[in-house]
Amino acid sequence: MASHCNRQYFLNPRLSLQLLALVGTLTWHILVTAESATSIQLRGEVGGNVTFSCPTAKQKLRFLYFQRGEIFVNGYYESKTALEIAELAWKNTIMDHDKTTMHMYNLNVSHHGEYQCHFQYIGSSATHKQIIHLNLTANYSKPAPTVHCSDENHRFSCLVTCASHDGYPVNKVTWNVPGSQIWTVLNSSEMNDPKTMMVNSSSTAYFNCSNGNTSISCSVGNVSSDVFSVCIPIGPPPVPHSPVIEAICAVVGITITMLVLLLWWRCKKGQRGAAAVDFRRVNGCEEEATVHNESNEGKEAS
Repeated sequence: MASHCNRQYFLNPRLSLQLLALVGTLTWHILVTAESATSIQLRGEVGGNVTFSCPTAKQKLRFLYFQRGEIFVNGYYESKTALEIAELAWKNTIMDHDKTTMHMYNLNVSHHGEYQCHFQYIGSSATHKQIIHLNLTANYSKPAPTVHCSDENHRFSCLVTCASHDGYPVNKVTWNVPGSQIWTVLNSSEMNDPKTMMVNSSSTAYFNCSNGNTSISCSVGNVSSDVFSVCIPIGPPPVPHSPVIEAICAVVGITITMLVLLLWWRCKKGQRGAAAVDFRRVNGCEEEATVHNESNEGKEAS
């Protein structure tokens, strides 16, 4: 955090005399201050950069510096070296060569807020003050919905949760639901991450599904989820696969196949035996007939 950095530099014994002298001089000059009637609004994104510009006339400056609350950020002072000022300045800032512009890098949520620009021209004892508001934003992640439906007590209903993360500033989840659907928001929460101070936003809604299947979406800020369906009727549960049942079925199938093959083989064997007997009988008759004819021919010849 920026304030932590400044405390560190104030407590450095090597710099204490120089810093106290600088802070004392600056404090004395702002006792009599002419404040600008209008404030400057700056916008930036977390993780990005922003430029502070303090409007001044085309006159030589005795000093110009930016501060937040009572904490010095960065600036220019004609009687101080750049090194002396850099020791006290925020490390994510740098002054431009025109002495009226400050660049701030690697923005995080802690940089959000009000700043002041104090400046004085050479030859004048009046100190001028310009208020600058830095407003930071961070886009939330695409909302992710989860749907849980049940038909307990023969009442089909669904609970739908929509969650989005790492956005800034705080934004609530909004639901985009057709007017024909009966539903209600059960709870909503917006929680800051303790380290980054970014916001996680979520909401849970109840749908009684009395009007059947419907398509809805949810959004956080300017980021919306895909359209999805709720209250889809629950079909019969799928038959569970059991290894034991599958093994039994396989054994029964193999056994039946073997029995069929065995019966077929025995039947085939019986058919071949019957055909062999008939063949022998036929041959026997032919042989007997042949013998009989030959004996008859012998008798006729004699």
